[in-house]
Amino acid sequence: MKNIRNLPRELLVALRVTLALAVIGGLLYPLAMTGVAQVVFPGQANGGLTKNSSGTVIGANLIGQCFYQTTKDASGTLVYETTQYKGQSFDTVDPRYFQGRPSYTVATSSNGTEQVVPLNPPCNPAASQGSNLGPSNSLLINRVDTFAAYLHCVGIDTAGSFTAAQLQQAATDPGQNCLSTGGITTPIPIDLATGDFTSFDPDISEAAALAQVNMVAVARGLDPAKLHQLVEANVTGRVLWIFGEPVVDVLQLNLALNKQFGQPPSLG
Repeated sequence: MKNIRNLPRELLVALRVTLALAVIGGLLYPLAMTGVAQVVFPGQANGGLTKNSSGTVIGANLIGQCFYQTTKDASGTLVYETTQYKGQSFDTVDPRYFQGRPSYTVATSSNGTEQVVPLNPPCNPAASQGSNLGPSNSLLINRVDTFAAYLHCVGIDTAGSFTAAQLQQAATDPGQNCLSTGGITTPIPIDLATGDFTSFDPDISEAAALAQVNMVAVARGLDPAKLHQLVEANVTGRVLWIFGEPVVDVLQLNLALNKQFGQPPSLG
């Protein structure tokens, strides 16, 4: 009987404790952490949004953004162009801009066979998925090897003298206009030929950015030495000078490119 008489009091104590913990853990603590984040890490806390000079959001430095060639369909919708090379389909590189990591996934054809294909559209937050293929998978190996060859075709890590018009021809029809045919090439940096699982990695290595200097310089008619300096000025060092490797945010680099040298010429 004594325990029964104490039941209302115990229920009241339990209710008070529950409400107190709900207020502390569900309201006060989140508000405190939000306030600290806004003071200490305002950029990250707000999604790392990047705005142009008029204040319009044009991207985020935490999410990768594509710089492929685009066109408009009959309805005026912007669509990404694709290029066929050695039996593979790739988003068409725009040689006027530094390129980030590729985005692709695995699709099953009508006859039941698997194939690695670009995300459609690429860099779309609603389609964040990777291929989930292991490094020994023949589909992935063929994809990476062919894409690296395509990058060589458009002048990345390819020695030689070529024009902006030849770059564009190579980007859209590498089978007929590959710039690396018979030329001297160096290995493509691995992060430039392979995609991360989310397909939205915003960064590339310093080596991957420098490998594209000659391509972008020719496409825009710029001095490669000045572009080299621009890349070096946009290198972010290791976290706390210890963790990770120096990287380059592709969006920030391309924004700096347009700011310093102006908008690029039209594709030839």
